[in-house]
Amino acid sequence: MVCQPGSYFYDSFQLASEYDKLSNPQFIQGKKLVSLLKIKKGQKVLDIGCGTGRLAAYVAEITGREGTVIGIDPSPFRIDIARRREKENLKFKVASTEDLYLFKDNYFDVIYLNSVFHWIDNKPQAIAEIYRLLKPGGKLGIAMGAKHQNLLLMSIVRKSVQSVLGYVPKEFDTTEYRREAEEAQGLVLESGFKILETKTQNYIDLFKTGEELIRFYESSSGGSLLREFPDFQRKKIISHIEQALDRLKTPKGIAIPHSILFLICEKPK
Repeated sequence: MVCQPGSYFYDSFQLASEYDKLSNPQFIQGKKLVSLLKIKKGQKVLDIGCGTGRLAAYVAEITGREGTVIGIDPSPFRIDIARRREKENLKFKVASTEDLYLFKDNYFDVIYLNSVFHWIDNKPQAIAEIYRLLKPGGKLGIAMGAKHQNLLLMSIVRKSVQSVLGYVPKEFDTTEYRREAEEAQGLVLESGFKILETKTQNYIDLFKTGEELIRFYESSSGGSLLREFPDFQRKKIISHIEQALDRLKTPKGIAIPHSILFLICEKPK
């Protein structure tokens, strides 16, 4: 699904609330990322792009009162919801990767980005800053779209765009996942990290209706879903997508397969 990276112009409290209810797919893969990072009691952890704070709250249970978890997100609406989860060892602030200068050198034991890498505008700068913030021996975890994807959903989107516009813009290039996965691995190595583990895992997300799936992508993107099109075209494209998805419905729901790359890195001791 195509969204406008880095844009929260269309975000709202309603979208943030919707995301909090519909974010199970990202929460489930986030818990897998956390398990691969082997987060321990007493550690200091930074969640970049924390959204409404569900995963950060889960991590705070692991680190315990002796630890510290900080979640940052550029959306004030998502942080408003996240702050309802705050505890003594769990804090949230409105910030992005452009604001990492606010944190001290060699401070965190673990930093992770769960379904966030593709939103970052200046990726080399962000990875370099993360390296600075981690203690020697500290870990970086990234969960993102894997190189090889089942392109069922993208195929539906492309066909819907074609039916409305009569052509498919270059933004709908299906090699995007391959490029971003390769870019992430290259950047962490260039910044001085050692890659400890790469793991690809397949998931199937179930949605009750095509409309529910659209609401998930709309809310997870801060409202930027298909905003590259004028509103009248966007509505037609979304209607085509929903109809195509509803034709795939089974008694279990609409199954959307996708693959996630987990990248676990370490700052040398």
